[in-house]
Amino acid sequence: MADLTNAERTCAGLTPLVPSSPLTTAAQLQADQLASLQVLEHDVPAGRYPTPADRLAAAGYPWQAYGENLASGYSTANDTIAGWMNSSGHRANILNTTFSEFGVAYAIDPTGRPYWVQVFARPR
Repeated sequence: MADLTNAERTCAGLTPLVPSSPLTTAAQLQADQLASLQVLEHDVPAGRYPTPADRLAAAGYPWQAYGENLASGYSTANDTIAGWMNSSGHRANILNTTFSEFGVAYAIDPTGRPYWVQVFARPR
């Protein structure tokens, strides 16, 4: 998924995003709680990490800007990226020049449904 995201940025004439371990951790925290609760929301009041800022703090990432893409039901990373690129808000996150780093994650709920998460940011 990271390579596919950066390929979209390169095709748009943008610099690639740098993979970040803390952002990957934040993305995995979200993917795991979405799959566990079987919801698809950026703010998850019933989750251990209810907001993106909570997840970034738990991962130890000092941010000045962030964004998050969520998807569920796509069986492959290619399909997920294609879906995001066909959605104006998700596409805007992928191509946002404010962001310099990102992390990606994936989890599966008890029914086998996949959840995909991208977290984009620029550090302080």
